[in-house]
Amino acid sequence: MNYPSRILVAGVGNPIRNDDGVGPYICRCVEQKKMQGITTAIYHQLHTELTEEFLQFDTVVIADAAIEGDAVEFYPLQEKQVSPVASSHHINASLLVSLARQLYQRELNVMICSVRGYDFEMGETFSAAAKKNADEAVSIILDWIAKQLV
Repeated sequence: MNYPSRILVAGVGNPIRNDDGVGPYICRCVEQKKMQGITTAIYHQLHTELTEEFLQFDTVVIADAAIEGDAVEFYPLQEKQVSPVASSHHINASLLVSLARQLYQRELNVMICSVRGYDFEMGETFSAAAKKNADEAVSIILDWIAKQLV
């Protein structure tokens, strides 16, 4: 069986803001599988310094909570391209892709896993709907990874 050289599953979110913690939760679930060629990392938010780190992987899967949209959306970044955004509090994946091109003349292959959340108040528990969505996202990501292994 051929394994991908390197896939990073990056869980983004704040685990003390209830449903915002679904990204880190997804990351921990994938990590428990201990799959060859799969690395996981948890970040409170994306930042420009991650560009160089992400370039060490063939594909980066970014799992993050969303305040709107479908229960789970999983897609290559290019298919739903959004404009690069940068501010002191928010960097999006499109900006990291753009920086990889501009600074390193390399393509950053990114899959987005957007998981609908409902409660972003202070706390450490998921709403029932967000937990269901997060578990569905884990299944989708693991299925996608399995297809990369053939």
